[in-house]
Amino acid sequence: MAVILLTIVFSILCFAARYSPAQTSMELTRWREFSYARQSNQLGSRVTAVTGLQRAGFIMLGDGEFARLWSSTVHTTSPEGKEFYQGFAMYDFNDGSSILAKVDVSGEPQGKQVGTIVFLSGTKRFKGITGRGTISSWMPAQWDMYGEVEASYSVSPQQ
Repeated sequence: MAVILLTIVFSILCFAARYSPAQTSMELTRWREFSYARQSNQLGSRVTAVTGLQRAGFIMLGDGEFARLWSSTVHTTSPEGKEFYQGFAMYDFNDGSSILAKVDVSGEPQGKQVGTIVFLSGTKRFKGITGRGTISSWMPAQWDMYGEVEASYSVSPQQ
């Protein structure tokens, strides 16, 4: 009797999983990004330094595809010397597709900074994108940035 019950439960779970909307395949992507500050606005305080940055640059994906990068971030340096930046990035591809992502990164000034990237929305081939990954970045000169991204994402099927 227990074997029959387990078989029925297993069959129901397999059937439900087969038709689940969450069954879109995940893709892994890696890219390198290079950007510079087009504009910076510094806010001083007694506690911390806060700088708003408008950044531009490009990314190069592992398959050789390029995209333009535009971002708006807020950089904060804590009294203890730790650096943080949070904000949004837009990646525009040559075919007219775009990805909007949110970044949240922290680390040592003049050193490696690590955080997360979350895909919020997309257009054309990235319409319905969801996913997240890791971003590692370095600033070799003030506000010039090199970053490496590794992320998993899925795109909802086009209707």
